[in-house]
Amino acid sequence: MADKQHTQTHPKFTWLFLATPRRFPECSPVVLRFDADNEEEARSAFPCWEMVFAAKIRSECSLYQYANGTFELTISTSEVLHG
Repeated sequence: MADKQHTQTHPKFTWLFLATPRRFPECSPVVLRFDADNEEEARSAFPCWEMVFAAKIRSECSLYQYANGTFELTISTSEVLHG
């Protein structure tokens, strides 16, 4: 299956942060989302932002937010490996 990536090249988690730009701290926070293996790597992608941790989601999961504000979390069990 060509569309699947090995775990060494595909980040293990999606990190979500509530964040405001450092230059505009009075702004309303936005949600920043980044795929990375660890929190430090995810935070380093946004050096000019003040960030508050919001969530850590496994790559085997998908989180969707609909226009009405509701969320849906889907877990793909076909790709979860147990060792």
